[in-house]
Amino acid sequence: MSQRRATAGVAALCAAAVLNACSGDYSGVGGGIEGAGGTGAPARNLEEHFTTQVQPRLDFCRNCHVPGGIADVDAGRNYMLSADRAQDLANLRASWERLGGNGADGTQTSRILLMASGQETPHSGGAPWPVGSEAYRAMSLLLDCFADPAACSDRLAGAGGGTVDELPLLGSRRGGHAWFDYCEGKTDDAMLPVDPRALVVTGSNAGKAVIFNAWYKDCHADPALVNEQAHPQTCGDLRASLARGRVIMEGNGVPGAASFFAGQEPAGYASIPASSFNNLWIAWGLSARPDNFDELVAERYGTGPVPVRNPYPVDGEDPNATDGGSGQLPRGFFQSHNADGRWSGNVVVNCQGCHSITVGTADDGPGLGNVVGGGGALLDASVTARDLEFMGVVAYTALDRAGLGGRVRGTNNAQFSNITAATGITDPTQFGDVLNNGTTGTGDTPAWWNVGSRPVKFVDAMFPNDAVRVDYALFIPLLDQQPIPSGTAAAEEWVSANVQDGDHYIMSIKSPAYPLPVDTALAQQGAILFHSKDLWAEGLDNPVPRPAGGNGSCASCHGAYSPRFVHDPAFLDTPALEGIASYVTPMEIIGTDPVRQQSYNEGTNQANSNTFVGYPETQGTENDCGVQNREAVRGERPLGYAAPPLYGVWATAPYFHNGSVPDAWGVLKSDDRPSIWRRVSRPARADQAGQVVMGFDTDLARAYDPARLGWKYDELACGTGTLPYLECDPADPEADPILQMPFDEFYANLLAGWNITNPPILTNADVEQRKIYNTRMFSQDNGGHAFTAVLTDAERRALVEYLKTL
Repeated sequence: MSQRRATAGVAALCAAAVLNACSGDYSGVGGGIEGAGGTGAPARNLEEHFTTQVQPRLDFCRNCHVPGGIADVDAGRNYMLSADRAQDLANLRASWERLGGNGADGTQTSRILLMASGQETPHSGGAPWPVGSEAYRAMSLLLDCFADPAACSDRLAGAGGGTVDELPLLGSRRGGHAWFDYCEGKTDDAMLPVDPRALVVTGSNAGKAVIFNAWYKDCHADPALVNEQAHPQTCGDLRASLARGRVIMEGNGVPGAASFFAGQEPAGYASIPASSFNNLWIAWGLSARPDNFDELVAERYGTGPVPVRNPYPVDGEDPNATDGGSGQLPRGFFQSHNADGRWSGNVVVNCQGCHSITVGTADDGPGLGNVVGGGGALLDASVTARDLEFMGVVAYTALDRAGLGGRVRGTNNAQFSNITAATGITDPTQFGDVLNNGTTGTGDTPAWWNVGSRPVKFVDAMFPNDAVRVDYALFIPLLDQQPIPSGTAAAEEWVSANVQDGDHYIMSIKSPAYPLPVDTALAQQGAILFHSKDLWAEGLDNPVPRPAGGNGSCASCHGAYSPRFVHDPAFLDTPALEGIASYVTPMEIIGTDPVRQQSYNEGTNQANSNTFVGYPETQGTENDCGVQNREAVRGERPLGYAAPPLYGVWATAPYFHNGSVPDAWGVLKSDDRPSIWRRVSRPARADQAGQVVMGFDTDLARAYDPARLGWKYDELACGTGTLPYLECDPADPEADPILQMPFDEFYANLLAGWNITNPPILTNADVEQRKIYNTRMFSQDNGGHAFTAVLTDAERRALVEYLKTL
């Protein structure tokens, strides 16, 4: 083991050994092991050994083991340092004595070492100093010198030395895919390394702190089966693919951009005539077009501003005489081009509306303002569809009726493969299952910047991440305002020709860095807790069943990020697995709203695997890229929800797969989760107050809560909405909504049953009501993730601070 890796744990134990966050029972006696190892020249005396081999590791301990630190609790005060490094040796000796030294006869192992090496539990710092490691031996030798000073010189003469090189606790690559990091500064002919996700195969990371139970499949391994681009081999291949994918995926009026149901054609089933778009103010109930119409479009529908010109023709303009027009479209909308390169006059939509968010402004920091790839916590797709339906755009009638926009602003029901599975039915059993497959209900759009760290995709691990056709499902051309059957060869050929380029664009996106001040000392404590605290340790009495494998920490399911732990072989087979998360947490452990997981029955999963997006040509092969939850493919892995990577997590509130928890504090402390809440909206212009709908407030200074890590909200009382009988029983606020209960079974057991009884959207008041999140409604429960109840508030504060750094 290299000295860097071996020493990475040494200090972790210090910090952990005395915290309540990293604490154990240190009453009692201990001892030491002779010999310190190392490859450098031995120390000449105790002080030199301490200065070169032990003190550098105490800087790690100092994160928590100082007055006011997270270890400053009853269980941790037997081992304390201070901010003054000159006092470290004296403080360490005093702590050793308080803990009983090396026992009455001086031959026992000190409890500092017993706890740090995992020989004695509980110890929420884990076992950062494995028995025999250089860190363990260095501290053991020092403690033996404390116990027997006369023999110290002889012991030191037989010990090695060297330089202690500790890796930092904080650091993040901020998501994306490792290939793009690798290619920075390299020539086009540089060969790409293996995709880190492809390292997650059966048996990966066995016995390590981070656990995997869902495996990567290479859906493009056999060109004879899959008629799509091969994976890039060089940095040049990757860059060229990314350039093509950026044109297709970004939109913003660039020729060649793709849009829903049109591919790269100028008009498809979801295209909007500019005349209809220009008059949306009529659907809003206004008497005239407002002077800030473009801004209000973005506010009402929840799409953010685009930092580049994104034109459309205002009434009376010829787009080809005005370079596209004088209007400015928001993110997710753009004007398409005809085949001859001329502007089409059609406003079209793409993925950016759901997968982009607004966080502050560009002045707040790099990458801020409208943030591509952040998820859909702002969009109200149902209101968009309703307004366009009102304006006579026929396609949006179907979208509105299908309920794909969900019931709450910022969420959606876009995982509609329980409907598209109908095209893959091959036998009567599947037909019955698909017919009775319920809605997936309310969903929160995941962040693109985590795609490159996920071997499987979607919250229930439905598909391998390399099954990229499903990502392009909404681009499948349905041209000339008339649907083309999904099996049409030309439509599927367009997807196959372009889908990997689009996927590389998605994988290239990184999360923005947290722009507000961070308490670095507290964040470092959080890094230790995140990677090392066993939530099921003895004495915590966690009532939730323990996961099978891992070390019981947050990192166990969500992956390792801290350089200190990423390079620790006790955590990962290889540092290339940094940030990779691929653990499907069984329902009895995660306990979050079960509707999504229960929706897909076996027949529906089989039918989806028979469709084009399910790569049916790979069925029965080693790289079967159909639905991974089929019984024949899943094997013994339990059904549940896949723990996501946490890059950029600070920007992606609300949390859970259904968006039911408004901030990270509530994720960690279930008692503090509101039942009915509404995120704060941006103030309207004074002369428009009460007349227009504004979106959620994205001003960091005004609307973000750094202490709780989420956007501010108002907690509402029972009966706030226009339909209180759908909210809760005023006599029992904890009960399910009164008239919701009869519908739950219906929603759960009938294809497309969702939203058939959704309240209509007729007025601005109805639109405002959609900002209310009621956790008592079907598919919107905010329970689960209850195993974090064993944390203290001090630990939660440290973890929240650490999450800011990812």
